Amino acid sequence: MTETMQPAAPQRTWLSTTVRYGKMAYTATFKTDRTDLRKLDKAIVRTDRGREIGTILTAPTTIPEGRPSDSLWDVVRKASADDVNNAMRVDSEHRVRELDATKQAVKRLNLQMKIVEVDHIFGGERVVIYFMSELRVDFRELVRNLAHEFRTRIELRQIGARDQARLVGDVGHCGLDLCCRSHLKELGGITMDMAKVQKHTADPSKITGRCGKLLCCLRYEYTAYVEAREVLPPRGTKIQSSKGNGIVIDQNMLLREVTIVKEGTEDRAIIKLEEIQGMPRSAPGCTGCEVGASKAEPAAEGPPSARIEVVADSGAPEPAAPEFKKVGRLEDLPEGRGRQVDLEGASCAVYNVGGAIHATENRCPHAGGPLGEGELEGSIVTCPLHQWRFDVTTGQCQHLPPVKLKRYEVKVEEGEIWVKI
Repeated sequence: MTETMQPAAPQRTWLSTTVRYGKMAYTATFKTDRTDLRKLDKAIVRTDRGREIGTILTAPTTIPEGRPSDSLWDVVRKASADDVNNAMRVDSEHRVRELDATKQAVKRLNLQMKIVEVDHIFGGERVVIYFMSELRVDFRELVRNLAHEFRTRIELRQIGARDQARLVGDVGHCGLDLCCRSHLKELGGITMDMAKVQKHTADPSKITGRCGKLLCCLRYEYTAYVEAREVLPPRGTKIQSSKGNGIVIDQNMLLREVTIVKEGTEDRAIIKLEEIQGMPRSAPGCTGCEVGASKAEPAAEGPPSARIEVVADSGAPEPAAPEFKKVGRLEDLPEGRGRQVDLEGASCAVYNVGGAIHATENRCPHAGGPLGEGELEGSIVTCPLHQWRFDVTTGQCQHLPPVKLKRYEVKVEEGEIWVKI
């Protein structure tokens, strides 16, 4: 008797796509075997909350290597016109009725909570209720009453002021949609220092958003301002430039300019960073650099004559490091070489200059380049990003003398290198 072999079922080829879904505009990566999905298409997806309708944000592509397809949720199908109409009807009818019923139930039970929004999951598997409260609330009876009335699973989720703005806010001071509603999903930390560095007014109405918290957009240009603050000569610095010599009285961090009062006069002049004599050449990535420019030419050999004199020092001294830490063996650091070392969150760079070991901070003050990966010529290390040059034995910047690297005490014992950091 001949046994008939059944052909093996073809193996499905999974692709990945990013989908936005839910009232909170969550984004996640989903797997799909469909190749006809396009950006902004509506699709039915399966999440841990049930079947939901979402918006495709990226075209399907190969799943990254090392990420198993089983770890991703599914795109069930492309949404039809009936699916879209049904979702609109659920949002305009069921959600409104459930929101009103929930508010009435909270009032009846005298609970100290504010109902913000209701998210009726497309497939009907559950209703998610977002609320705010400053107190600990026992809402078990509320859940039982709502589950009985809505005939589905009830999930109550407590949120803060920023999430409330994401759910019910509209536009910000700029007249555009709130960042948290449109594109910003990871809010991160926003501090008052971000407003101060950018010279914003201290008026709360100007620097707070619809949520009553500091504006999220304060951090968009914060890095650029901090970088400019570290590079620009501080107020009270005497500089030389192609427009004449003078004392810095003001800084424009965004444009990377300083205002000076010329020597012997009351005339003022605006000096760009690259016009200050003794500054390094620009390189791709700097503000104002040409896009697609070739690698910056290295600075001239040897330190230039000191052209900048600190008249007023506004910086505070760095605190002393607490203890010595081992960073490696001497045999692993040949002469004329440097390398970066990461120690419990701290980072430094160590160099072998003619058999003597030196250590400095690893971050270049200009743009944060890793100095430990830079080329070491004698005692001069060149930042691999923008070619700023520093003397590792003194920490002195060869282009802008007021800028100095923090240096660390070093000792070598039994062939091991120790840095006090």
